[in-house]
Amino acid sequence: ELAAQQGADVYDLLAAEAATVPPGSNGVLGIFSNLMEAKRWVHASPAFLQFDIANPQRSGKKECFRAIEEAAAYVSRGHLEIVEEVAGPAVDEVIFTGGASKGRLWPQILADVLDLPVRIPRVKESTALGTAICAGVGIGLYSSLSDAARLVRFDATVEPQPEAARQYRSLYDQWRTVYERMLDISEDGVVRSLWRAAGT
Repeated sequence: ELAAQQGADVYDLLAAEAATVPPGSNGVLGIFSNLMEAKRWVHASPAFLQFDIANPQRSGKKECFRAIEEAAAYVSRGHLEIVEEVAGPAVDEVIFTGGASKGRLWPQILADVLDLPVRIPRVKESTALGTAICAGVGIGLYSSLSDAARLVRFDATVEPQPEAARQYRSLYDQWRTVYERMLDISEDGVVRSLWRAAGT
């Protein structure tokens, strides 16, 4: 209703409220996607944890909204660590694409959790742009993928905030610990898992 009255996007209104919440979402934890593990790729039962019933103003929509974005950033951090372990060299920046990159809050959370600069491309739908680039190379419009890559432009670079990045180091460790415990009760059949890969 408020979005309709203001002619605004609901997502933008929620993100603006969530931006007033400190790192860690006032204690609210989001349990959704897990880190990908080829031998045991299972997601725990989805949940929000640690609502403060003594102070419900600190455990509302804005905290849950931020906790969702933080959980996604934690998964990105875990995947980045896997890539660095397998590939070797450390990553010095990240490119954030897709619909989630259109807002202001999520790119900042991602930059803070990863403690890396996050670049936002002008064309957010990178899959479509990549397909067009490949097609252009295929029909001879460009001589190579490197030549066609000049089509990629960036709107912004979001720098990590040192204090938030420091806080997220321990918050990430907490999330990993809690996720493993939640995964255990899903694996034990006490609750249903969110999703599991075929054959697991």
